[in-house]
Amino acid sequence: MEAVTGLGRYQFARQFRAIYGTSPYRYSVMRRLDVARAWLREARPLAETAVKAGFADQAHFTRTFKAAFGMTPGRYAKLCAAHSAGGVAHPS
Repeated sequence: MEAVTGLGRYQFARQFRAIYGTSPYRYSVMRRLDVARAWLREARPLAETAVKAGFADQAHFTRTFKAAFGMTPGRYAKLCAAHSAGGVAHPS
């Protein structure tokens, strides 16, 4: 990013935070979690979703997902399945 923006590492991080309200790393993690949620809504396996979304393993994915959304990815997937079966409101 330094070569593209012409800014140093810390300058880039400060400007990124000023514009987006979060760090570049946190932004990246949240985008990966957004992709993972979409895959979970499609009923993809948790381990496959974790690896394809760029997490080291399913445990790391689960910890990160729960910290961000307050529930495990397995619980989220079950709620999505119940919603698609006509039972429960969709967990965004």
